[in-house]
Amino acid sequence: MWKSFLTVLFVVVAGVAAAQQFRAGLTAGISATQISGDQLSGFNKAGIVAGGFVSTTLSPKFDMAMSILYFQKGSKKNSDPEKEDYVYYRLRLNYFEIPLLLQWKYNNKLIFEAGPSAGVLLSSEEEDEYGVLPSRRPFEDMEIAAHLGMNVTIVKQLSFTARMSNSILAVRKHVSGEDYRFNKGQYSSCLLFALQYKFSGKSASAE
Repeated sequence: MWKSFLTVLFVVVAGVAAAQQFRAGLTAGISATQISGDQLSGFNKAGIVAGGFVSTTLSPKFDMAMSILYFQKGSKKNSDPEKEDYVYYRLRLNYFEIPLLLQWKYNNKLIFEAGPSAGVLLSSEEEDEYGVLPSRRPFEDMEIAAHLGMNVTIVKQLSFTARMSNSILAVRKHVSGEDYRFNKGQYSSCLLFALQYKFSGKSASAE
């Protein structure tokens, strides 16, 4: 799996680097995530998103962008003693994620973007009101997700990105281990809010 992942990464990076023009920058922001199928609801798990990106122009209206991100995901439920609810749960999932997005330039300020991503699970941890839970059911080593979002320019080199994503394949199987038609287990849903800083210069030569 690692060999396949690195092969795909090399091909993508080589393709961007071979383009006549490309732009690079940094991304930093926060995520709000949830896991469907864990009997909880709401984007209650906050996390950090940080990394870099490169993009290249395909046409006057379209760009292609690739990011390399550290992405914290998971799920969380706080206890509420005032309502006699003492159940606490937190799931931490840390990913190394690479989204590849097609960007449509609506105008000089607004860009819409969509595309897939591949993520490698770095670590996972589950915790309840009694402490860290022993590993019960393993999470998948790789996550494949779909993204849809928008990017708004604040000033020349700084923009704000809002994006939602959902895993296409289950990140973990059901407790029973069974499949229910298109429901193969637990799925990760994420909201991303980040600032992107582009390095100075309209473009840089790949030579």
